[in-house]
Amino acid sequence: MSIRLRLMALIASFAVMSLLITSLALMSLDRYKTMMGAYGAAYEHAYDIERINHMVSNVVMESRGIYLSQDAAEAKVFAGNLSRSLNEVERVLQSWQQSKDAEERARYTEIEPTARTFIAVRRQVVALANEGAIDKATALGTSSREDRIQLQKSLDKLVVEARKDLTSTQAKAAAFSAQRSQTFLLMALFSIAGILCLSALAILHFITRPLRHVAGTIISLSEGKLDTPVPEQTGDKGEVAELWRAIARLKAHAIEAEKIVAAQREAERLQALEARQLILD
Repeated sequence: MSIRLRLMALIASFAVMSLLITSLALMSLDRYKTMMGAYGAAYEHAYDIERINHMVSNVVMESRGIYLSQDAAEAKVFAGNLSRSLNEVERVLQSWQQSKDAEERARYTEIEPTARTFIAVRRQVVALANEGAIDKATALGTSSREDRIQLQKSLDKLVVEARKDLTSTQAKAAAFSAQRSQTFLLMALFSIAGILCLSALAILHFITRPLRHVAGTIISLSEGKLDTPVPEQTGDKGEVAELWRAIARLKAHAIEAEKIVAAQREAERLQALEARQLILD
């Protein structure tokens, strides 16, 4: 395998690591988005319950306004305010009943009987106040105080549960965020360490070591050590293999040149012997 292909394989491994980290990041973002959606839903639930609890308190205050009215005209003002507050409560309850959220429908089912009784009694209080029957309205409202207390207990229970759910969802989101931050940090550290190790190994094994071997062989041949072995490269088409084939050709040429020089020296020696023989003769 050529150095280029090996480097490309190393780069591809880096790309795979990056894809893994990116995939984990996208999965984490999707999970965090889901958790934030759950947190938003829990917040909306808590807000809705607090809102209707506040509406019930308004109903109670307007009812007391009727009870304390000095005359029919003043009672009618409070009756109008009470009627509007009851309409708001009914709208919220209707939205819970028709909601696609199973939790809101379950919430409606839980408080619906008590809420309907509470609203029905207050509607009668409104009617009596509009008729100027303040004493009857007061007696009716006072006798149904237990229904109002029961409704507010149910709402307080829902408030506690909603706040608990909100706190739990927030804690889960915070824990998930901290866990993912730690995971990303560890993955980044391991990825950097892996990249450095792979890079060092690739450079040492595929580049530095072969080039040192090539350099050592060239130096030996240049010093006349023509018996220095040169690895045979038959099927490899990489850069290092090309260098070895070039060195093998140089070695072959050097050996051939050495033979020619040796033959020339032998011929010169023989000519010198013949010349000496002629002089002696």
